[in-house]
Amino acid sequence: MQIEELSRPLNAGYWCGDSWGHNVFYSETSAVSLMIRVFTRLDDGTKDGPAAFSPQDSVMLRLSYRFLQKERAVLRYGAPYSPKYRGEDVPNTFCDRVFENCDKKNCKVQSPNFPGMYPRNLTCHFHIRQTRVPDGKVALIRVRQRNPHLIYIKDRNAPHLSREQQMKVGAACHVLHDYLVAYDGRTTRAAVLATLCKGGAPLSGITSSGSDLLLVFHASPFDFPFQDSPRRRTFGFELDVEVEFVDRASTAYVRPGELCSHEVSSRGQRSGYLQAPGHSLLPNTTCWWRLLAEPSEVVWLYFLHYRHVHHPEMPPPAHCSNTLTITDGDPATATAAPPNLHHTAPPDNITLGPTLLGRFCRPDKLPRVCSGVHAPGPHAAPCPPAESYVSSSPSLTLSLRYAAGTAPSHIEFLARYEFVDKRQWGTPTPGGGPCDRTFTLRPEGLFASPRDVFLFGRGGSRKLRCVYTFEAAPHQRVALRIIRSRMGAACSTEYRHASLRYECSHAGAEGQAAIWVRERPWQDVGMTRACLCATPRGRPFSLLSYTPRLQLVFSVPAMTAHHDYTHFFFEGEYSIVDTAPQDAACDATARRLSGRFGNFTVGGSAESLEGAASDPCLALPRLVTATDGSFLFLRLPGHSATQESCAATARLNVYAPGGLAPIASVCPTASHAYTAVFSSGWRSAPGSGRGSGRHQHPGRRQQETRDLLLEVAGNASVPLRVSWVSVWRPLQTAPLSPAGADLCPHRCPEISACLPPQLWCDGESHCPAGTDEGAAACGLLAAMPWVYLAAGGVLVASLAALLAAVVVHRRRSQAVKAVAAAVVENNSHGVKSATHDPLLPPEKDSW
Repeated sequence: MQIEELSRPLNAGYWCGDSWGHNVFYSETSAVSLMIRVFTRLDDGTKDGPAAFSPQDSVMLRLSYRFLQKERAVLRYGAPYSPKYRGEDVPNTFCDRVFENCDKKNCKVQSPNFPGMYPRNLTCHFHIRQTRVPDGKVALIRVRQRNPHLIYIKDRNAPHLSREQQMKVGAACHVLHDYLVAYDGRTTRAAVLATLCKGGAPLSGITSSGSDLLLVFHASPFDFPFQDSPRRRTFGFELDVEVEFVDRASTAYVRPGELCSHEVSSRGQRSGYLQAPGHSLLPNTTCWWRLLAEPSEVVWLYFLHYRHVHHPEMPPPAHCSNTLTITDGDPATATAAPPNLHHTAPPDNITLGPTLLGRFCRPDKLPRVCSGVHAPGPHAAPCPPAESYVSSSPSLTLSLRYAAGTAPSHIEFLARYEFVDKRQWGTPTPGGGPCDRTFTLRPEGLFASPRDVFLFGRGGSRKLRCVYTFEAAPHQRVALRIIRSRMGAACSTEYRHASLRYECSHAGAEGQAAIWVRERPWQDVGMTRACLCATPRGRPFSLLSYTPRLQLVFSVPAMTAHHDYTHFFFEGEYSIVDTAPQDAACDATARRLSGRFGNFTVGGSAESLEGAASDPCLALPRLVTATDGSFLFLRLPGHSATQESCAATARLNVYAPGGLAPIASVCPTASHAYTAVFSSGWRSAPGSGRGSGRHQHPGRRQQETRDLLLEVAGNASVPLRVSWVSVWRPLQTAPLSPAGADLCPHRCPEISACLPPQLWCDGESHCPAGTDEGAAACGLLAAMPWVYLAAGGVLVASLAALLAAVVVHRRRSQAVKAVAAAVVENNSHGVKSATHDPLLPPEKDSW
């Protein structure tokens, strides 16, 4: 039996004889071919041997197969949050792999087709090397395996029933069978550290004396598919790689006889520095720096320092003796096929061949240098792409050729590289910005803020705004979960117990970074569900939308040259869930109310409402629209909620449409207490109290609106009845009132508001003090006709005026008589007027 895999050469090894136990083969590629060969026995006159095939013998084969997704093969590739690095395949080999810089990677040395049966007739080389070593250190490489179930190398080919669980080393491993050899170096000419076979026991460790370790695995050409234990589920081996740094007197250097070549992978360190060799090199020496990224990444390179150094004591160098070449791509793999990008990778992140970005050899021609990146404090300047080098492919290569060596001259440079992750979840939003994404296809998945440094301050951008839109079917809703987030050091997320909402500590002030969760319960009316800044990993934020469409706005209005995706980021997950049948039946127009007055019920459940079991909008927000320019007066059951005053599990939050936070939060109670909430602008004078817009944030003047939006937050187990009335001020012109009419015939004095006449004495109190249903408004006097009352008032006023006139007339008559008597008395003493006119009228003249 032989197994051949797609795009891999066929080995000349076989499995023979009978099988026993659990034999599983896991392919390394997406297709396999299984071949059974039955050889014809030659009749040479000899007796049949134990392995000879006779025509009467039968061949039986029974197998099962399964197609596995790569992300489910965690034993081979690791979990998604901690992937295993299995090395880089060596071209033109079957199973050779190269591991580099395992101090920053989760390196695992695995046998071919681990954790299943490995093919026969193999010799695999696993070269582990450490190229990045700290100054004054030397790297020691160690391989070990603490789990005894992850190492099993068969030490014999014939069937056996041994239950021995131990590791064999040295001469105990037969050279004709399977074994693993560790060399203290990079070639097989180095010293042998150990020879291993068998398994079922932990491997304490094999350590090299330098920065190179070579593991060579030999598999015999033939084997019986016969396992010593039916309970065994893994075959081959997996070894953990560790790197230990110890002190050494000298600095890093290129050892004699070795190539001056460096390869950096994004699977290790995400960024670092490249430096020209600081020691002498022979003529015609070329140093290579290959920066290899993932398919969804690009390479960003910029120079911090670059200069040509000439040695005056040496003969002058020839023209272009030292040449630096920057190439977009990897010349070593120029003929390779383009990588298969994930769906999230940008479509232009592919180059079919290397592209020359620059070649520099003359002292007066230098590459782009960003010298202000590391300036202290506020003097630091970003390094935009125009002042650096950015690849369009997942790799970038630097080569420095010393045609005459470093004796006549050399180049000193310090460059910084960074692997820029261009991956973004979802699909681009049509007509949106560079990071606006839409999620519509998958029912669930992960999403996160961009990690593209060019969108942040360190990459040259001053501000960033990303809109993530989640769209579901009309009968579905969006469940959002923010696992962790950070929006700068000065902002934190606060949970408001008064409203059962998450809000930012800066209250949404202008110029502050924040994550806004918004949706539109109605086409023209938006609603802010939450404001987030810092979300710790252990306390994620969860939210279920009211509508099939939800938006998350990632906003950073201002950034400095030091800011990047480590200062402003978020990670979350979403899922599309089917909504409750009653919520799906609720139409948006049914939740939009208007008119001079009315009421509705929220909270509870359909079963808790007698006669309202058909109302599908109990848990959804309502919008009350003001008419004729009036203000809205909302009457809510309960008292005003504070951080400590409410023990209920629900809140009634009232918003102005488009507002960032509630203008009022009410704690529903079983008592007969009510809370009054007015539209924005009703109480604009100082000291107006509740509803005055305490959440109108500085620098963010919202458009004045008199509509009100009501949301039920939390779990309202009992139904809550809410009523509204359109009111206006007494001194203002009443809407549609005729000239000369009373502008406020029905007034609530406690709130200084005018009510519609339909609500006066209708059997339900609308004024907070019940004035509209009191005796003065609805008693005996109020029941009499106003015409009779007016006539009676006029009659009483007339009688009072007549009585006052009689009293005044009598007083004047008495005064005149007194004057006449005094004149008569004076004339009797001989006093006479100079004109001799009589002072008294004739007796015949009457009064």
